[in-house]
Amino acid sequence: MATTAQTKANRLNALKSTGPRTPRGKALASQNSLKHGLSARLPVIAGESQADFDLYRDQMLTELNPISPMESMLADRVISLSWRLKRSVRFQNQAIDAMLQRNGSNPLAKLTQSLHLNLPDRSNPGQNPSDDSLALGRAAINDLSNARVLERLLMYERRIEHSLYKTILEIQRLNIIRQTV
Repeated sequence: MATTAQTKANRLNALKSTGPRTPRGKALASQNSLKHGLSARLPVIAGESQADFDLYRDQMLTELNPISPMESMLADRVISLSWRLKRSVRFQNQAIDAMLQRNGSNPLAKLTQSLHLNLPDRSNPGQNPSDDSLALGRAAINDLSNARVLERLLMYERRIEHSLYKTILEIQRLNIIRQTV
């Protein structure tokens, strides 16, 4: 049980700790709990390019060609889900690379090295293995506590795929209805 003096001190300290006040500070603080971004509210997370997302979004909107507000909402959902699906694939690849890097004595790691299987972002033989090229993979391993990391990542991927395919089918259904009316 806290004493009266401790309670008073806690209340005075609480007045000093009001959290972020600027829009930039609030935006940064909103990302404090971001672990892997597979269920993030924002479409672009740290390590991704807003310009790449904008280009991807424009290409998808051109292809989906939404006309009604409902189609626009579904198109935005397709864009978000497909972007996250791409992220999950990158995540899995980086998790595998990070595990192989950490377990250099792993037979699979030795086989990979002996066969010179290089990913596109690892084409430079002088590349420092401790750089940020495996940041997502390391985040996955840390976040998922090394327990069945790949199984959990695949679970996220399956959920995203399922939602994506359901949304695409709904857009197709609306297009068919619009064309028959």
